[in-house]
Amino acid sequence: MKTWVSVLAIIGGLFGIGSGFLVTAAGSLFGENEMANDGSLMFWLSALAMILGFTAWKFPKVSGTAIIVIGLLGLWYNGLFYLIGFIFLLISGILAFRIPKKEEAA
Repeated sequence: MKTWVSVLAIIGGLFGIGSGFLVTAAGSLFGENEMANDGSLMFWLSALAMILGFTAWKFPKVSGTAIIVIGLLGLWYNGLFYLIGFIFLLISGILAFRIPKKEEAA
């Protein structure tokens, strides 16, 4: 289960990085500064989502919530360009909540 959270977060993050790059490039090309800023924001947040996929092993609830929020922000800022990344990040965030806790031996 832990492995799938990381794999899906990486796949979603890569699609998000690609989406952020395309939106940033299109915004710069057409002189839309707000569009370019939104694309660059999602570029870096998608990179953060990939890191959060690994921190979900230790902090599943916090990381899972952050991954879902990044997915929703990506859908809001980049629209349908971010749809595939959103799907993978949403699944990854939901799976992060299902990571079982290890019980420590006393």
